[in-house]
Amino acid sequence: MKNICMILLFQLPLSCLAGQSLCVPTQYDEIVEFASVIDGDTIKLADDRDVRLIGIDAPDIDRDYPELSEPFANQARQFLQQHLQPGQKLNLAFDRKRLDPKGKTLAYAYTEDGIHLQELMLSNGYAKARVYQNDYFWQCLEGVERQARNNRVGLWQFAQYQPMTVDQITRDDLNRWREIRGVVTGFERKGQHIWLIIDEKFYVGIPREESGKFNNILNLNLLESPVIVRGELYYSYKKWQLISYHPSQIGLQNTP
Repeated sequence: MKNICMILLFQLPLSCLAGQSLCVPTQYDEIVEFASVIDGDTIKLADDRDVRLIGIDAPDIDRDYPELSEPFANQARQFLQQHLQPGQKLNLAFDRKRLDPKGKTLAYAYTEDGIHLQELMLSNGYAKARVYQNDYFWQCLEGVERQARNNRVGLWQFAQYQPMTVDQITRDDLNRWREIRGVVTGFERKGQHIWLIIDEKFYVGIPREESGKFNNILNLNLLESPVIVRGELYYSYKKWQLISYHPSQIGLQNTP
């Protein structure tokens, strides 16, 4: 059965995820004791540390005004809670950064029987893949998210979580992380950036000093290709723009 799972791993990842992670570290860095779930991407340990599950972003819970929580936020928390028991042991693997600016521990978390919490949340549609300052597993996690997105499970059922078109952007999206879908209609080299032009009016800037990270993307013939771009939106020189610092922010859109 194990061999069958390995053969079908990329075709049917959900069927073998119980105890079989796709994103496997070469070693674990720490064994810890789980205490409670804070939200869909953060847990508390018995030693009172908060662990941020890096590589994913679950819908936000508004503690002050619960009715303003993002769709599926409470379900994401409850789902993670159902798969963990206070006192159980977890294995942590660290990436490049071990602490976030708020002092939370940044880690990939695995149960003793090998279930990767990040993959669990992504494959069931309770979180999105998102790179911050750690990216060892970004391509692996992005693949898990893609299947959940294509199957429209969990949060992917909600219109709010679908990529926007350029024409749907409003002032309410200013300085917010958004996903934009469109077609690459041009390129520009201007100032300190290489710019991808989406639908002739949305600009995605790649810093020249970071362009080496984007070799695989820039080597593709992106002109007229449908893409999904992700990042914090801003408005400058009468144009909506975002800056892409990591290749995970630019992906080819699946054709219908």
